[in-house]
Amino acid sequence: MAINKLILEGATVLQAGVGVLSLLAYIPQWKTLYRNKSSANIALSSWAIWTASSVIASLYALVQVLENGRGWALVFSASSNLLFVLITLALIAKYRQRSTHEITLLNA
Repeated sequence: MAINKLILEGATVLQAGVGVLSLLAYIPQWKTLYRNKSSANIALSSWAIWTASSVIASLYALVQVLENGRGWALVFSASSNLLFVLITLALIAKYRQRSTHEITLLNA
């Protein structure tokens, strides 16, 4: 059974939208971190696990492209997600250190 070309193209556009929406989901977290200058209530371990997951997804996508010659969209999506996870992890670490430092100053 052949899929209508319009449906196939529409599904492709929707799939690209999933990647964009996923990346946009990081922006509220970044805004909150920047505004509060604190990551005390954010689980660093969760973001470390998401980093490992993103590395695995990026490697998988790259292997698929090297093996099949297809899948550059998946490589872009996975590597973009990895970049955004790393940015978030860096912000969490930055504001975690700052929060600890501010507490130290207050207790001195």
